[in-house]
Amino acid sequence: MDLQKQGERFWVILKEANMFYDCSQKGSEKMITKYLEHFSKLYEQLDGMIIVNRDGIIEFSVMFNIETKYMENEGFTGKYILDVFPTLTEKTSSHFRVMKGRNPIINERQLLTDITGNTFEFLNSTFPIEIHNEIIGTIEGSVILSVNGVPTTRTTSESKLKQSGSSLYRLDDIVTADPAMMEIKGKIRKIAVENSPVLIYGETGTGKELVAQAIHSHSLRSEGPFISQNCSAIPNSLLESTLFGTVKGSFTGAENRKGLFELADKGTLFLDEVNSMDISIQAKILKAIEEKRIRRIGDEKEKEIDVRIISAMNANPIKAIEEGVIRKDLYYRLGVIQINLPPLRERQEDIMLLTSLLIQKYNQKMGKRIEGVSEIVKNTFNNYAWPGNVRELKNALEHAMIVTSGNTIALHDIPEHVLYTSKEKKKYFTKDTLDNKSLPQKVEEYEKEIILEALSASKNITEAAGKLQITRQSLQYKIDKYRLK
Repeated sequence: MDLQKQGERFWVILKEANMFYDCSQKGSEKMITKYLEHFSKLYEQLDGMIIVNRDGIIEFSVMFNIETKYMENEGFTGKYILDVFPTLTEKTSSHFRVMKGRNPIINERQLLTDITGNTFEFLNSTFPIEIHNEIIGTIEGSVILSVNGVPTTRTTSESKLKQSGSSLYRLDDIVTADPAMMEIKGKIRKIAVENSPVLIYGETGTGKELVAQAIHSHSLRSEGPFISQNCSAIPNSLLESTLFGTVKGSFTGAENRKGLFELADKGTLFLDEVNSMDISIQAKILKAIEEKRIRRIGDEKEKEIDVRIISAMNANPIKAIEEGVIRKDLYYRLGVIQINLPPLRERQEDIMLLTSLLIQKYNQKMGKRIEGVSEIVKNTFNNYAWPGNVRELKNALEHAMIVTSGNTIALHDIPEHVLYTSKEKKKYFTKDTLDNKSLPQKVEEYEKEIILEALSASKNITEAAGKLQITRQSLQYKIDKYRLK
């Protein structure tokens, strides 16, 4: 059973099971035995299952034991979900997100480290438990893709793909809470099974290749090759031979070599930055797409090809046509289906979601236990334009993770260009954060950040005091007051 069908079946069983809930029970609102019996039907597809109440307390938790071949209690019952998985926060936890949004999250990949120190790569489906229109908790079924970086042996169709050596992205790798991006994910699922050409437009760093790989991975061509080429990375004088191949003797040093079109036969060819190609090469690509035939340089014979073309541009296609950098007929041929990726600055909900997930990733990679970012860093990130989009966010966080000496990323840890080019440098606090803390608390928090920044940029306390334009004694008092190192 594939995971999408598993998710749908899971939802049906969940609805059926609600009749067994004893809604007169208060407190932790535990599930009665018959509730769980329904989920035993899914044990043969799942590696684990967990039920969490609306307070985040684990009511039930089992994991598949490969030795006994049975589901066994993990011993997490009664614990707070964020304590069991310290790398999670309320914003990244699928349980809290489902309780807040009231909608299931199906087939989401998560990399989590539990309190025992083991790191799991899960494929999770999480569903709300609702009684009389009130969310009282969540239930989640999991497939384990890897443990501490080692692929598992008990697999579903999804995890088999992961173990087959495929490193291509899939839909669950596109992590988002943005409505526009959610629509794009739905569109990808629909168009993936077709063979029509796809044109992806987005700024640098928005994830165009990620989308292209996801389309291929969910297509009927997923068993075939995925060949990717950035057209701006090869001089135009070499691009033609790279795409179409060569015949030995056709020019000095030429050998019999397949081009990218041939290498991608029965699969997908992804051409990034197609607007950077010479117009003459664009004409040959148009001909190859329309006739489904190519001819190697120096060859007299044509070869039939069966290739799906996915292309991408980091410039507005209409503007590119007006400026004459891309042929109008090629644009219409490549853009049968178009996907426009929004820049990160227009995906405000995703900035901190991606920040939390990237911190988890870098924690595992660097062996650190960074808990998150400070409130000021959070608002600096939210007010920054991110011209390099998700790629720039990744780089900024990797930089911060390397230089930070605490367990929270502070203002002085982030790259200076992010700090000094924020759209609104003085907008450190949003309405939500002001609701949570008093003005004096916020002022103290901001003062600590400024002091830490001055200290990190100074040789000693005296120099830092000079930069802050206060006496050394005053600065020493504040360092002691805030217990700063």
